[in-house]
Amino acid sequence: MAHVKLIVPQTGELLGEAWLTINQQIDTKNTDVNFGEDFFLRVQAVTGLLINGFNVEIKSECAPKAACGQGQGPWTGPAPVALLTEKEGTWQRYWKNTTGFDTLMLEYTLTASYANAKGSYSWGVSQNSGWQVRCDKQVANNSGCVIPKYTPTLKIPSRYNLARQYIGMVQASMSSHPGWEGKGQPLHRESNDTVARNNRGIICDSTFTADPATPSPAQCDEFPFAKSKESGAQQGVTSGKSCQQYMVLKDHLGNLDLVWPGLNQGKMPPANAKCARASMTKVDNEGVGGELGRKTKQWRLLGGDAYWVDAGNNQ
Repeated sequence: MAHVKLIVPQTGELLGEAWLTINQQIDTKNTDVNFGEDFFLRVQAVTGLLINGFNVEIKSECAPKAACGQGQGPWTGPAPVALLTEKEGTWQRYWKNTTGFDTLMLEYTLTASYANAKGSYSWGVSQNSGWQVRCDKQVANNSGCVIPKYTPTLKIPSRYNLARQYIGMVQASMSSHPGWEGKGQPLHRESNDTVARNNRGIICDSTFTADPATPSPAQCDEFPFAKSKESGAQQGVTSGKSCQQYMVLKDHLGNLDLVWPGLNQGKMPPANAKCARASMTKVDNEGVGGELGRKTKQWRLLGGDAYWVDAGNNQ
């Protein structure tokens, strides 16, 4: 909510006040260096002479100018408004460089005026790092831009139901609730392939044996992912035998079920475990891995960037 006071410059008299709702949405979904921003304004309340209507103008700076270009604002010049008036429009911006790395910084100033009285309200990156746009060519060799403050969510597709159940059970039973938004902390991308291979080698070491009841070819499926900094191997685990252990089995009706071995004894998976591994079907294990890889490119995740994992626990 923006609040502006209009003061008569000659006398210092308060001419009126206005409260305005402002909604903004920056869209960096394109895979190139262009991105837009939808801007919406609504006059919620006014006092004094502003009840008769007034003008509003919005200006934005995208810095550094050597790296950021932008078109005209959502409307040109001062625009007349009154109580409950709505104004909206779009900024078009682009990253001038096609290689390297830049952090673009957005700042805004809204000015309200009536006769010779003016009042302004400013916001942007100087107050909140959420008004930063990161542009680079460090993901999949394509140039693009993202909002680094935004944490995306990897939704495990229902077609990989066994892996979805597995991740959901790990998130619910492990005290750290890895990657579960609202319960735990997000996962963070491990971009070093050598480190990721080492993570997998430790969690899926020689102590892992695919359960013969898991449809062949069964695979070792670890969570948190080997390509995350939350992998058990990066939390001090020296062997996957200390992880929670799961398996996919075929029941007497021929259906595939995810099983925790201690369930028949009324035991729950150890909450203090730092990792989990499962004897998983190839299609589910590789399917989720492929989904993570595709989203890593789409979201332009760099090393250490955060993301949530949604396995249906919040539904």
